[in-house]
Amino acid sequence: MIKLTTENTVKAVAKCKQLKPRVKFIKDRLFVVYSSNNSNVYHVRFDVQNDEKFGQCECKASERGFICYHIIAGATANIYRQSLKLAK
Repeated sequence: MIKLTTENTVKAVAKCKQLKPRVKFIKDRLFVVYSSNNSNVYHVRFDVQNDEKFGQCECKASERGFICYHIIAGATANIYRQSLKLAK
């Protein structure tokens, strides 16, 4: 898993805003993100350890240790879902 910080997500956030990939919730902190460039589908998962946020994707960029736009798309959906839990 890759640690998510404000600094290492800037480029991926911009790309995610541009491409607007589709995201589907699977289960708590696990999402499917549909690539905007082709028919690829990626599983994206998240974890929080000691108040630090981590993400993981099946794409080649993430496998090389980079934050991809799939992680950002999933993170956006994850943040929304977690906020709904807190609102209850």
